[in-house]
Amino acid sequence: MFSLGQPLTYVQLNDPHAEDKDVEMTVESIVNGLFCVIVTLGVVPIICCPKGGPAEMVASQLDSRLRSHLNERNNLFMEAGHLGSSFQRPVLCIFDRNFELTAALQHVWSYRPMVHDILGMKLNRVVQGGKPYELDDSDPFWVANSSAPFPKVAEVVELELKKYKQDIEAVNRKTGAKGEMSFDEQELLGNTKHLMNAVNSLPELTERKKMIDKHTNLATALLGEIKSRSLDGFYNIEDDMLGRGSVDKNALLSVLKGKGTKEDKLRTAIVYLLAVETTPATEVEAIEGALREADIGLSSFLYVKKMKSLNSTFAAATAGNRNNLVDWAEKLYGQSLSAVTAGVKSLLSGGRQLAVTRAVEALLEARAGPETEAYLTFDPRVPKSSSKVHIQGSFKEAIVFMIGGGNYNEFLSLQELGQRLQPARNIMYGTTEVLSGKEFVEQLSTLGTKMGLGGSQGVIAPAM
Repeated sequence: MFSLGQPLTYVQLNDPHAEDKDVEMTVESIVNGLFCVIVTLGVVPIICCPKGGPAEMVASQLDSRLRSHLNERNNLFMEAGHLGSSFQRPVLCIFDRNFELTAALQHVWSYRPMVHDILGMKLNRVVQGGKPYELDDSDPFWVANSSAPFPKVAEVVELELKKYKQDIEAVNRKTGAKGEMSFDEQELLGNTKHLMNAVNSLPELTERKKMIDKHTNLATALLGEIKSRSLDGFYNIEDDMLGRGSVDKNALLSVLKGKGTKEDKLRTAIVYLLAVETTPATEVEAIEGALREADIGLSSFLYVKKMKSLNSTFAAATAGNRNNLVDWAEKLYGQSLSAVTAGVKSLLSGGRQLAVTRAVEALLEARAGPETEAYLTFDPRVPKSSSKVHIQGSFKEAIVFMIGGGNYNEFLSLQELGQRLQPARNIMYGTTEVLSGKEFVEQLSTLGTKMGLGGSQGVIAPAM
């Protein structure tokens, strides 16, 4: 997983007041970052992206940049060694955050995404109780339990602690004195051996204790947040809405009027807008009323509501029947009028699999059909004059890049896909920046304010 560390990209690309040069500058910055990643990997990928919007702009410019560089006599791929001459090239799948907004907003129940979303993990580090903890591949517990649901993690922490105590007791038994001292040579040698084994095992036991303490503290902190904010309630109602495509209005209102932060409630309300295809006006008004009662600024909610409305209005416009109004709307709303609910439809038919994951699976397998025909393909190694890129067979590796903010929920979903496929595939995940649900809501709020939606009541200011 990698991040280009480019903040507020989603706002920059969707700002209705952004000038062309501002959007072009943001796209160029993303292309530069991706070019550096590709050169570091030392292999030229085949690029796939949905048609239209920032994803196509980045893919097209990256293709041109790679073509230009490959034509240079001493290009960086010639110096890349064995990786550069690898027979199997990866597919680079580029998406825009609007492809699936729900994945950036929904509450999560897996360990790594929860630590990021709730405890504010940054650059593989989380600070809890004033103490910093490193969370990376050197921590076997973190690696083994990242994708486990939280209750399972709590169980495993207890089991690890119990096993540690048993191992300590075993060491104490082996090194303990047995009555009066004996000078029998064999027994003395045996005791010395036990003592040496115990001394050798101490560093490993000490490291295990540190690891157990770390994850005990993190699990305790997560449990405290779950209880004080009723996070399981938010997770359950969102999961239900996304799974069924409909809502129990009373259950949703109960959650919105209960415990939880303002951002928790906003996230769930916006997931409702995106998950439920037909949202009756009276239902939406009741939800807006519940948010107002809690003194929550509506700019982010109204922004997504507006985008959904615009999308419905222009849904009938096909590629062959586009009018000036559609072109104007796409320009005004950041070249990203692709359906904000498109991802959800894919999600509903995929057994609760993220839409991005389903799309990547189809692209990895190079399937022909409706799942992939909406995508553009670029091959920087093929002459520009070639009208179509021919893909032979499936890909062994993929680089998935999300423009406008990614998260650990998507990362884990893609890792699980890579392990599930036969044969297993290697999937790398990248994004312009890694965002928690709270941080993404702040960016939606900023856009809503820029569009004059929601007024100033309870507006959530973006974190600096």
